Amino acid sequence: MPSAGLARPARNGLFAGVCIILVLQAGASRLLSFEERDLPAPKLREIPGDLGPWKASGEQTLDADIVDYLQPADYILRDYVSEDGRPPVNLFVAYFKSLDKTYGPHAPRICLPGSGWIESSGKISSISVPNNPSGIPVNQLTYEKDGKRILVFYWYQNDRNIWAEEFQAKLRLLPDLIRYQRSDVSLVRIVAPMKGLTPDRELTSALEFIRLAFPHLTDRFAARG
Repeated sequence: MPSAGLARPARNGLFAGVCIILVLQAGASRLLSFEERDLPAPKLREIPGDLGPWKASGEQTLDADIVDYLQPADYILRDYVSEDGRPPVNLFVAYFKSLDKTYGPHAPRICLPGSGWIESSGKISSISVPNNPSGIPVNQLTYEKDGKRILVFYWYQNDRNIWAEEFQAKLRLLPDLIRYQRSDVSLVRIVAPMKGLTPDRELTSALEFIRLAFPHLTDRFAARG
């Protein structure tokens, strides 16, 4: 088994390689002019209010300063509750029409600590979903704040790919501009409170919601062509 000392240079080498690619892509995008396709918004509010045992209980809006900073072309921030004891779920999806023109998604792993939440565990998991039994990569995290705990899942998605790491969006920027004349991406985040239930039950409930919501997310993104 390699020692930690041997593993660290490999990780550093990967990080350095990614940085070089990002710098080269940034230079190329400044030198070249790309005219992106004029795509319609995915109409995220058409995601059903009924998802299995969960029903929408209210729509929320982002603060105006957050919208001005992130500049999403479309978003949904919606609470879901069930009548059979499952934990409530908050669904947030933000669609960005162009990564070449805006900052793009802001990782929850950065935003939540800024709001006082402390990460207690985190990993990238593979979740089996309809039409993708091999699994999609998602960030799975737990946070604590003032005696409260939450379970958080998030990933990035468009009609071409699904990924967990934020930097991969930038790696795909130039290839997508060249091949598809587009650089759109959405951030999908699911948050569920952890209120004394066993972790296994909470995890099972959140995964069930993700599997119910995923086909509708895929339809919204694919419908745009």
